[in-house]
Amino acid sequence: MNKQNLPEFKVLKAKIKPKCFIADIKTWFYDTNSEDEALYLCAILNSDVINELIKPIQTKGSFGERDIHRRPLMIPIPQFNKNDEKHLRLAELSKICHEKVSKIQFKSKSIGKRREEARKAVKEELKEINEIINDILQKV
Repeated sequence: MNKQNLPEFKVLKAKIKPKCFIADIKTWFYDTNSEDEALYLCAILNSDVINELIKPIQTKGSFGERDIHRRPLMIPIPQFNKNDEKHLRLAELSKICHEKVSKIQFKSKSIGKRREEARKAVKEELKEINEIINDILQKV
């Protein structure tokens, strides 16, 4: 997310144009000046590989949903390297995914269903993302 261009939103009839945001208790924020680095991390953190690795250590939230909180950060994610072809490919695939998902006219209001719709739209990209991440993490 470009913190210089946060999207406007409505509360009741008021339109609000945020100038900043605050990461709350279960929201994680990572600041970088590199779009490729941010996209690389999005690819990794949204991958099936990370999802599978954290399943054994997940807890249940107060409403019974999966609670991952810091779990993905327990995985040894390699620091972004702008000279690594695989890191750059992950950033490229992540950008493609972001663009595809931003164009979806979601049919459901449910977060879970929307997540399913989004993952279906980027199925091929996710497959390649998972392959690259498996390869990267085997070398860590």
